[in-house]
Parts: sequence; C-alpha cells; structure tokens
Amino acid sequence: MNLVVRREAGSEFGDLGHRLAAICAETAPLVEQVTDLSLPDQMVIRTMTVPDWQQAHRQRTAQRLFAEFEELRPTNDERHQAGERRKGLLKFQRKFWPTMPAESVEFVPGCPELVILPEALRHAGWLDDNPALYKICAHGLTRLAQYAASSGQVWRVPDTYLPQLRGIPGRDFGALVEGHAYWADQQITSALFGSPVSTDEPSACASVRYRALHASALWMAGVAGQRTATATVAQLIHLEGLGSFNRVWKDLTLAPLVSDTAVDAWHKRFQPR
Repeated sequence: MNLVVRREAGSEFGDLGHRLAAICAETAPLVEQVTDLSLPDQMVIRTMTVPDWQQAHRQRTAQRLFAEFEELRPTNDERHQAGERRKGLLKFQRKFWPTMPAESVEFVPGCPELVILPEALRHAGWLDDNPALYKICAHGLTRLAQYAASSGQVWRVPDTYLPQLRGIPGRDFGALVEGHAYWADQQITSALFGSPVSTDEPSACASVRYRALHASALWMAGVAGQRTATATVAQLIHLEGLGSFNRVWKDLTLAPLVSDTAVDAWHKRFQPR
C-alpha cells in the first residue's frame, strides 16, 4: 500500500505529519488483521488548518446539496428541510471542532482521506499523547477500510440531505460505521498497549474550551450512543462471526435501523430470508 501524507497545517505542525505517517504504517496491517478488510491501495493522511477544513466542508456540502436537488427534484418544503440539515451540520462543526481532531472524509469524489486537525489535537491535549494518536489513526484507517470494502457506498449512501427521497430514513449508518471503527480501535490498541485506549474522558492537558464542549449534554449523548454502538457491534461480531458480519459492506440493507435498540433485532437482518 502507498501511504501519502499531505502537511497543510503549517510549519508549526510539520513534525506531526512524520509521526502520523509512522503510526499509520505500523497500524495499517493491524487494521486489516483485526477487521479482515483491505485498506485502499493508496492511503492519504492530511493535516489541515481549521479554516481550510471548514471551507472544504462548506464547498463539499454545497455541491452535494445542489447535486441532490438536480437529481431528486424535491418539493420546496423538501428543499427547505435539506437546507436546514446542511446548516445544522455546519453549525455543529463550527462549535464542536475542538472535539473533532480527525475525520475520514471524501472531500473529492473517489478520494477518501484521513484528515487530522492539529489545533483540535492541541485542544484535546493529544498532540504528544502517543496512545491517543494510535487510537485516532486506527479508528480513521478502519473507516478507510470500510470505504474500500463497500466501494465507497457506506459513506455515500448516508451522505444525503434528502433521506426520505433516498429510501433510507431510519437507517442507522452512524451506529454501523462508528461502532465498527471503535470496536476495531479497541482491539488494535489492546494489542499495542495491553488494554484499550480510551479518549472518553478529557486529558489532563485538555483546554478549558475542550472541557466545556465535552461536558455539554449534546456531546455526552453522542458518547453514550457511541458506547452502545460499539458494544452492539462487538456482540454481533461474536454472534455472527467476522466473515459473516463483513457482508454488511456489500449489502447495506444489513445496516441497522434506529429502532434496532438491541443486538437481537439487528442480528435478525443477517438471518436467511
């Protein structure tokens, strides 16, 4: 595999790119071993400034919104709802970016990459925290493996502002991809450090701003959902076996519904029809 590191966060964080490259090179084989999924032939790791990252999201979401309007021809009410969903996403990113140090994203169609925000790492107190960086890279690379296994569909299908017109309302892709990625990074950091590395609690070096955002009801609800999704994925893999579970990347009808609050409900989707 070819690992490409693009350092676009300024000279202050130049060394971080080299450290991330080394961590990803060590972590990538473990991702494939743990998930039984192959990573893309070329993996791109990019450090970005927060303003550049925000601008990239504004451009990507605007392009996506326009493309969906052209393809799906929504009503005026549906257009308004879609626009409000986009505004909500961008508003969330503007407020919570210090808690979002890494993201696996497709800013350019067909070019998935792991984007790192060094400023967010600094707010979280993780710039010099090697175990945390290994967890972040293991998580992000797992998301790239999901992309490769599904030919990008597990990212693109839920990337919509008109879920009702796509026929996917109620489908919980977030629980699938994030639960699986957290499950994988727990396995990988356990192998590397003897126990799972957790970033659920703020670092002693975290900024006041990070701590305030982390303590918010919205963020804590997200953490609770992530823990539930991780445990559910772990249970389903135990019940179904990893090979069978991985069918989900080719058949997205196996993804859970929001109403699948217990593993048994999700497990039924894997049974012969």
